[in-house]
Amino acid sequence: MTKTIKYTFAIMLFSLSILANTSAQKLKHLKGKPFPKEVLEAKLYTQTGETIKFKKVLKKLKGNVIYLDFWASWCGPCNREMPKSKKVQKYFKDKNVAFLYLSTDKEQEKWLNGLKRIDIKGHHYRITPESKILFKNLFHIPGIPYYAIIDKKGNISEPRASWPREEKLLKEISNVLKNE
Repeated sequence: MTKTIKYTFAIMLFSLSILANTSAQKLKHLKGKPFPKEVLEAKLYTQTGETIKFKKVLKKLKGNVIYLDFWASWCGPCNREMPKSKKVQKYFKDKNVAFLYLSTDKEQEKWLNGLKRIDIKGHHYRITPESKILFKNLFHIPGIPYYAIIDKKGNISEPRASWPREEKLLKEISNVLKNE
């Protein structure tokens, strides 16, 4: 029985590594590319409830490497990563790195309450349901949290970046800073 469990577990791990590798291969073509026009036109909500296009947010942040974080107030793993994201912010404090948080919350009030709870600096927007589909399709997002890195010109640098808790994230962001 123990051998069967170990064998099953090994097959599951192997299958997951294949899926992760396949997914990474699907995103490889995005590296160094600009966002597609339809994604640039994606609508976001500000904290005051106004709408703004994604391209306008990118324009505001141009000249910075952007760590893009898709999250939601109800998402346990997302919330657990926020203290680690604060540490990443602190590490890059005096560098040209911006932190862009795009919430998938459906309700403005829940999102705003979540922002108060996590208390993290950065650029915060909530994506519309239509925009969520655009981002999900572009990055093949399996679920949240999900992270990407955008270079100083607004191009996709790391379509699937590491999580804030992972040491290699610091290297990923540093490499994009160096290559600019």
